[in-house]
Amino acid sequence: MKFINLKNSKRTEKNLPEVITSNQQAINKPLKKVKSSFFGIVFKNYRRFKSLSIPMMSLVFLSVLCSISLPLLTQQMSFGISKHLAEISQVPGANPWVDVTGQYWGLEWYVSMWIAIGITFFNMLVMYVTQYLAILLSVKIEVILRQDSLTALAKQDISYYSDKKIGEILTKVISDTQIVGEQASQVPTTILQAILTISGTLGMMFYFEWHLALVVIGVFVILMTILGCSFGFVQGKIKKVREVLTDVNGQVTDRINNIRLIKSNGTEDYETNRFKEVHKDYQKESNKMAGAAALLVTTIFGGIGLLQLGVVASAMLIYQNKPVDGPVFFSTTFASFTLAQGAMIGALFQVVTIALGMAKAGVSATRIEETISAPSLINPHNTTGEIVEGITGNIVFKNVSFAYPEKPTKTILPKFDFTFENGKSYAFVGETGSGKSTISKLLLRYYDPTEGDIFVNENQNLKDVALASYLNHIGYVEQEPSILFGDVFENIRYGNFAASDEEVMLACQKAELHELIMGWPLGYKTILGEHGFMLSGGQKQRLVIARMFLKNPQLLILDEATSALDNIVEKEIQSKLDELMKGRTTITIAHRLSTIKNADQIIVLGANAGGVVQKGSFEELRSIPGHFKNLYEAGLMQ
Repeated sequence: MKFINLKNSKRTEKNLPEVITSNQQAINKPLKKVKSSFFGIVFKNYRRFKSLSIPMMSLVFLSVLCSISLPLLTQQMSFGISKHLAEISQVPGANPWVDVTGQYWGLEWYVSMWIAIGITFFNMLVMYVTQYLAILLSVKIEVILRQDSLTALAKQDISYYSDKKIGEILTKVISDTQIVGEQASQVPTTILQAILTISGTLGMMFYFEWHLALVVIGVFVILMTILGCSFGFVQGKIKKVREVLTDVNGQVTDRINNIRLIKSNGTEDYETNRFKEVHKDYQKESNKMAGAAALLVTTIFGGIGLLQLGVVASAMLIYQNKPVDGPVFFSTTFASFTLAQGAMIGALFQVVTIALGMAKAGVSATRIEETISAPSLINPHNTTGEIVEGITGNIVFKNVSFAYPEKPTKTILPKFDFTFENGKSYAFVGETGSGKSTISKLLLRYYDPTEGDIFVNENQNLKDVALASYLNHIGYVEQEPSILFGDVFENIRYGNFAASDEEVMLACQKAELHELIMGWPLGYKTILGEHGFMLSGGQKQRLVIARMFLKNPQLLILDEATSALDNIVEKEIQSKLDELMKGRTTITIAHRLSTIKNADQIIVLGANAGGVVQKGSFEELRSIPGHFKNLYEAGLMQ
């Protein structure tokens, strides 16, 4: 994870169109092509899990030795049976059988056969252990890649997610890591096995008959050239398919997340037809990939068939006029040569089969590395920053201005100074788009100011502190409560994981949620569903308030916390919020009078980046002409 240094970036209202700051470049500039590859990931993780990778690769080497020994033993069986047949059919006075090749080891044919059978069963055991270790290694690599991806995503700044669908991210985190994990053991072992097998069998073929071996090498070089030239083309097609699939997954996830919208509008048939349209591009690109892959496989397999026929034809041409050597070769060596050739062809089959998986893994590895290495605009300094032991002093905005990185030329908050005094309550009001919620995002350090600094306890720069230590003292309640898929205990404990069950229940009692929960069959063990699917708006807010009671923050941020509730429920929730606010520095973003009228100070923000236009108590602002009075009299603060 790379972090972009924003400390020295400067931008003013006058030079906004001309000056591009670091965060603007990070948003608008496409990501550089990552240098890491599939084999880079494999090498790094093979070193990490060498207790599995070293035995696995050693066993691959042993398995190849077992495999390439069989053609040699087959030749010895041929010599042995020829010798045996010559002896039982020998005419009295005739010369005994003689090894004219000098390659016979002197073993009886059945001895060679039993040795071959024993090696075959031993090789089966070796292959079993190899596959077992390979699967263990695959899972470990898949898990570590997924953990690295999730860690990188968790540490990303909020703007990273502004132009990405959840489904796209899930495809990279789940599908791509699974593909790389599976191929991480299959590809290296298959390639090593193929290299060793091809090398060993070619050596044996030269030992058996060097003329035929030259024919095999010639055809083999042609086939590997075709495979190498086609691989990049096929990989490009696979990359396009993965890109389209990622977009499809994003759209599907988006629609599932908005199932209530679909149900409330009766648009099931529309969505069904839309899904068909969305998948057309995927089918189109998949067809192109299938054509390229089929052409590659057909060419290679056809070439292998020609190789087999070519060897037989070449052998006949070489020995057709050799009445002595011909019969000896075909009776004792040709079967072994063919078996060695078959082992080499088997290795080629494996290479062709793994080539498509390797192409997919290469694309997935690049996408994973893009996720892991994507730069972040925010450095949380969680291991190197200054620790915030508590928020006991003032919070100071000094020369702060802000424009969102996604729209760097549109100023949201012009330069201003403000001090939040410890223990007091503040409310920000203004029209939509005036920057009210931006204040809370800056306080939570979702973003850093475009210009200026925010200081905690008057002298700790928010850019330099260990962010987790600071946020440990912050409570945040927003308009749409964040509810996790899990039970009540998990949800309320979030942010204070060491709390006991009794403390959780006490917090729920303070939020007047305990009786409701106890009325459910599973009580606090009830699974709340994704986004709190089974809860009403008021119940969600009560749950978040209970979470805040449990966390007991020193700074409380309420961002339109009751704006989505009806008046009756809003009054009930507001009374709980008032209780929660006692003795804490509180910053409220709202427009309802009941939410803001008791604040120690109200800050009014003007529309269209007007910034702070008024400050004062409710009574002061209501009684003097100005923006607040206009909003109040226009009924925009009811």
